[in-house]
Amino acid sequence: MCDRCGSGSRAGLATIAPVMASPPRLLLVGAGHAHLEVLRRLGARDHPPVELIVVSDTPRQLYSGMVPGFLYGEYREEEVAVELAPLVRGAGGELVLTRATRVDPEARCVRLEGGGEVGYDLASFNVGSRTAGEATPGVREHAALIKPIERALVVRRRLRELTGSEGRREVAVVGAGAAGVEVACSARTALDRCGGGGRVRLLEAGGEILPGYSERFRHRARRVLAGRGIEVRTGAPVGSVRAETVELENGDELPSGLTVWLTGAAAPPLFAGSGLALDERGFLRVDPALRSLSHPEVFGAGDCVTPAEHPATPKAGVFAVREAPFLWRSLLVALGARGGYPRYEPQRGFLSILNTADGSALLRWKGIVSHSRWSWWLKDRIDRRFMARYRP
Repeated sequence: MCDRCGSGSRAGLATIAPVMASPPRLLLVGAGHAHLEVLRRLGARDHPPVELIVVSDTPRQLYSGMVPGFLYGEYREEEVAVELAPLVRGAGGELVLTRATRVDPEARCVRLEGGGEVGYDLASFNVGSRTAGEATPGVREHAALIKPIERALVVRRRLRELTGSEGRREVAVVGAGAAGVEVACSARTALDRCGGGGRVRLLEAGGEILPGYSERFRHRARRVLAGRGIEVRTGAPVGSVRAETVELENGDELPSGLTVWLTGAAAPPLFAGSGLALDERGFLRVDPALRSLSHPEVFGAGDCVTPAEHPATPKAGVFAVREAPFLWRSLLVALGARGGYPRYEPQRGFLSILNTADGSALLRWKGIVSHSRWSWWLKDRIDRRFMARYRP
């Protein structure tokens, strides 16, 4: 049995004490961008009494905006990671370090890896997404994935091993969205820094890179990629991944000592079979207050949810950051604070800056498209300011 409102962390394998109604228990599952902000505000502001428990399968949360820079050595690990224990402790909560495996909304509990469970009065999920296409032959065995985000540590290790090898240095990045473009550029810089040589390929099943961006932006990105010697193949779905090759569905075999799989978002498995309202892909459906459509004591934000009124909202970190104050206000109301629930409306446009790993960045803002050192400076400044919010 845990101490109520404890401030430590634990392995989390034993069952935590049953829910007590006063004060209500708030369970935060995952430590994505939105939950980091909720924790910060819980520690910095007055709020109704609450027993806080945070379940996370990692003691640190990597910031996705700085991961490409981390991969090629622009940032140290400690610069891109938020340590959860101080943040949870400052919020008066308890950190349980284990993986949540299933939600049981009827029993109001979350099952934990190893057989334990945690009960809740209110629960919020900010667990991100998985990577689409993981079932493609060979992906789980041979490809490197960045989702969940802590897997970026493995990608960096494998990239360093490749750059330190004496054989052919071949990298294939599968998926040419924003993350794929950034990772391909990061890999190119890592290869260049170890003495040059090697090849980076960017493979996209669809007909164009950077879906969702303007043709003008895509054209600029293609020029940047070509200038960096990165080969781009569109209309090239991957059929299988092997230890040292990638096989396309058309039968072409491409050498690859490191294959990074970045093919879009898939729903996290813990919602499956829960009885919660989900969309057709398995993401949690939420109303404008970020509450579950079927169980109003359940909340969510970030990639793991689909706003029911705006189902086409992209699975991107910038939306989780904007959702954070709405989630905070909704949780306050659910805990008994005065006022009504907020209405989250996804932003129609947003500043997008892609790190091209050459001291510059691609920027899109309204009608502006730029590839410049100033864009990189702006991105670095924004990212460092974001991280500073969650440090002691």
